[in-house]
Amino acid sequence: MKKSIIIGLLLIAFFTKAQERNIKKCATSHLMEYEMQTNPQYKNTVESYFNGLEEWLKNNSNSENTVITIPVVVHVVHKQSHNLGIGTNIPQIQIDDAIRILNEDYRKMNPEFPNPPRNTFNSYAGDCELEFCLATTDENGNTTTGVTRTITNSTHNSGFDADDNTDSNAMKRTATGGKDNWNPLKYLNIWVCNLTNSQGGQTLGYAYLPGQQSQAWTAWKDGLVVDYSYFGTVGNAATASNNDGRTPTHEIGHYLGLKHPFCEQTDAQGNTICCDNDNTSGGGYVDDTPAQKDIYWGSVISTTNNNTCNDTQFSNAFTSDVLDMDENFMSYAFTTWMFSHKQINVMDYTMSASTGQGGRAALKTSNGCNITGVNEILHDNLISVYPNPTNGRINFKITMNIKVNNISIQNVLGEEIIVVKNIANDIFSLDLSSFPRGIYFAIIDTDKGRSTKKILLSK
Repeated sequence: MKKSIIIGLLLIAFFTKAQERNIKKCATSHLMEYEMQTNPQYKNTVESYFNGLEEWLKNNSNSENTVITIPVVVHVVHKQSHNLGIGTNIPQIQIDDAIRILNEDYRKMNPEFPNPPRNTFNSYAGDCELEFCLATTDENGNTTTGVTRTITNSTHNSGFDADDNTDSNAMKRTATGGKDNWNPLKYLNIWVCNLTNSQGGQTLGYAYLPGQQSQAWTAWKDGLVVDYSYFGTVGNAATASNNDGRTPTHEIGHYLGLKHPFCEQTDAQGNTICCDNDNTSGGGYVDDTPAQKDIYWGSVISTTNNNTCNDTQFSNAFTSDVLDMDENFMSYAFTTWMFSHKQINVMDYTMSASTGQGGRAALKTSNGCNITGVNEILHDNLISVYPNPTNGRINFKITMNIKVNNISIQNVLGEEIIVVKNIANDIFSLDLSSFPRGIYFAIIDTDKGRSTKKILLSK
């Protein structure tokens, strides 16, 4: 009991100080501080979650080595005057791009590797073994695109105020100008809308730490919110300033239990101090991210050498003083590219803990990514597509005895642009160089079922 009280006090202290400093970009700290003070049931669940995490980490130092696919539903909440593809009603190509980035980042397949801008923490970077798909089956078992589009009400025509404790969740309910969630035990809900800030600054996104989904009366809050200009890097996000497309990556980190690595505490006079923010009883016990004083907002390049705290004064994985890990996805730097191994351990726990423990194990039993009529054997990379991204020519390789009846290449609108039938060879290729750059889908029909492969034409 005493330990739970200490965890609760630490969490509230961290989040309260973050709110006082009015940190923007990610509003998670602000939302968590308010929720922990006004929702005692959620506070208890978060405390239970961190208690369980500590016990789990004592016996589980390695990741599961099993790739988990999380079904995603994207709720686009837009202005009435914005037709499909305009402004807040973002195009499908932008949604697909955001999912692509998530899959690259959480599998350590992002373009920064194997040779990132600096190699300071290469040995600490890991593969989360998490993948994301736009849901193909909705809550009722019907086929879906994994995207909903909702016209907001007149109250929110100019956006949703991320600084307001009520308005920051208004997009999550149909009754308040947004869209009701899908079952958070089976889907990761992402609301994409226009975020505003009545207190100044700019918020790009936010999410709650695990636990909201455990309570029937607050489960509707679970998931993440992302400003429409920072969801993906193409379409209506192409001109957003300092946008590397990693806002969803950062917020899903919170959704899976991660804290910011930089210190969110101040001294009595409000000055920033050194602390190991995420290596605490309320921070996830992540000891392989260095202690860090305050926030670095710039780009991370080979010569970036911020070292704001002396790590020899902290109990963590480092035996000497090291630089700040500004390239971590949970930082606020403009360029980020990695999760640490201990952060991955926390996410592993979240995906293994039950709903009652505040975890998200229920996502592993979701059928949201099942495609009716598709034989599961085709999901084991038995048909490979390369190079991907491609400048034009795309190759298909069949790695076992599968008869390919036809391949249909479709654009993001579902329009068929190429169809090839009666394919006899195990390796064959198609030329897409005459088509505009963007995302395409190869629908491959075989005697074993159907497989869909996404292709990025990047000429």
